[in-house]
Amino acid sequence: YETDIPAIRGNVSHDGPAYSPHDFVASQKVSAREVKFTLPGPLTIMDTTADCHYNDRNKLARDLADALNVEVLALAQAGCQHIQVDEPIFARKPKDAMSFGIEALERVFHGVSGNVVRTAHMCCGYPDRIDNPDYPKADHMVYHDLVEALDGKIEALSIEDCHCKNDLELFEKFKKTTAIVGFVDISVSKIEVVDEVVERMKYVLQVLPQERLIAAPDCGLGFLGTRLSMEKLTVLCDAANQI
Repeated sequence: YETDIPAIRGNVSHDGPAYSPHDFVASQKVSAREVKFTLPGPLTIMDTTADCHYNDRNKLARDLADALNVEVLALAQAGCQHIQVDEPIFARKPKDAMSFGIEALERVFHGVSGNVVRTAHMCCGYPDRIDNPDYPKADHMVYHDLVEALDGKIEALSIEDCHCKNDLELFEKFKKTTAIVGFVDISVSKIEVVDEVVERMKYVLQVLPQERLIAAPDCGLGFLGTRLSMEKLTVLCDAANQI
C-alpha cells in the first residue's frame, strides 16, 4: 500500500516545552493506580518517517533519542514512575538494533532518576485485522540476542510469547531485567482458557523468579475492541492471581 508519512528535512531537536507531562497528569488524575506512559523509540520513529536530510541512520537515531529524552525527563519530573519506550523495530531489524538501536534507547533514558521503572517493548509484528493469525511476523528467535544485550540496561522488557511460545533458554537470559510476557493473543477473538494461561505462566516460572515476571497481552489491543479486550484481560488477571 501507499501512504503519506512525515519527512525529516533538517536536524531533529527538541527546544520547546515537553508535551507528554500534560497527558500523564491528566491520566493520573482519573486513575487510583500508577499510570505507565509510553513513547515510540528512535528506530520506530525512523521506520515511519522519510529521511530526506541525514543519510546517516546512526546520527538520526541519536538525535531522535536526545529529543525523546527531553520528554522522558519531563515525565519523570511530573511524577511518572513507569515510562515505556516501544521499539518493535528491534525485532524486525535486529542488526540495526544491535548496531545503534540499543545505544539510542539508553540515550532516551539518560539522566532519569533511579526510582523510575525504565521499560521497553519489542513485538514481532502486528495484525491488520482480527482473526488473521498468519499476519507477517519477525523471527522470534531474534529475541535471544536482543534480550541478552538489553538485560540489566533497563528494568523491564516486554516481549511476545502467546503466538511464538518461547523456550526456557530465552527466559534464562533475563538475569537482571524483569520479563513482561504476552500470555493472551491479540490477533484472535477466541478467549483463552484460564487454566491454559496458568500452565504457561508456570512453565516460564521454572527459570524466572516470580517477582521478575509480569503478565501482559502479546501486544496492543487495538483490533479487539472493548468487550474482547476486557474478557482477555480478565482471563489474564484470573490466571495471574492463581500463581
